[in-house]
Amino acid sequence: MSRHLTMPRRLALVLVLVGLLGLGPVPTQGAASAALRFYGNGVNDIDRVKIRIDDPATSGGAFSADLGATDFTLEFWLRATSADNPAGAIACGANVNWINGHVVIDRDRYNQDRKFGVSLGAGRVVFGVSGAGTGDRTLCGTTSVLDDAWHHIAVQRRRSDGRLWLFVDGALQAEADGPDGDVSYPDDGVPGDFCGGPCVNSDPFLVIGAEKHDAGTAYPSFAGLIDEVRLSNVLRYNGPFFRPSAPFSPDPATVALYHLDEGSGTLAADSAGAPGGPSPGTLRVGGSPIGPAWVPDTPFSTPPPCTTGCLFLTSIQR
Repeated sequence: MSRHLTMPRRLALVLVLVGLLGLGPVPTQGAASAALRFYGNGVNDIDRVKIRIDDPATSGGAFSADLGATDFTLEFWLRATSADNPAGAIACGANVNWINGHVVIDRDRYNQDRKFGVSLGAGRVVFGVSGAGTGDRTLCGTTSVLDDAWHHIAVQRRRSDGRLWLFVDGALQAEADGPDGDVSYPDDGVPGDFCGGPCVNSDPFLVIGAEKHDAGTAYPSFAGLIDEVRLSNVLRYNGPFFRPSAPFSPDPATVALYHLDEGSGTLAADSAGAPGGPSPGTLRVGGSPIGPAWVPDTPFSTPPPCTTGCLFLTSIQR
């Protein structure tokens, strides 16, 4: 019998050793190749991605990215530093204080109910939801994600009782009972008159990378990288999980999926193929530095850092 390993076995052995050493998975061939870099220019409707979720000028109509009528999971990858996002700690609880962090995902309605969003305060992930007259709840994570490394963020809400969950890199960091009921954007919802006129240019959008209303310095926008944004109409996670090691693939529960791999132009394509879709995003570019900017960096281009007990690959090809 030959003592030399065949090529598949040699490759398998390398993969197993990589997993045992905690160096993370070998990047998948053909993995994502770009991400978006935001600079926190929270003025004049710039430095953000805007995804329409309602059109007040039309009657009815479905928008697949309009989360909140069912259970949902909102997840994405983030990389940023504390120097670029210096907002202090958020007082979480029965309030809307999530709007005071550096806003990463904004599905707000100005001075109206049925809204939610994700921000960063003191480096921790913050998730807030307001019901339709059923109260408010803001959750706070427990560890800083502002270490210039990629982190997977997932937030979930159960429609029946308003239960909320917040995961960072697969670890459950917070959960609580939240406001009940439908928190989707009301069909043909009427934006309030709070934006120098009705907020028609901000309310009926889901915004990535910025505070959507440009309401002032008390509500800062996010500065850093975002990649691989997935919106689902189910609860994806029922406990701690291994964070994803490759780009997402659409499935029946995916209502919008933004790989953010275009690398140029002002389109953020939705590849979910969901009913009511696609729900493409538009890059609103501007500011100094100019953002958002396409950058050749993704969570999958280099092995992610390993935490205690990591073991990524254990099978051997035969």
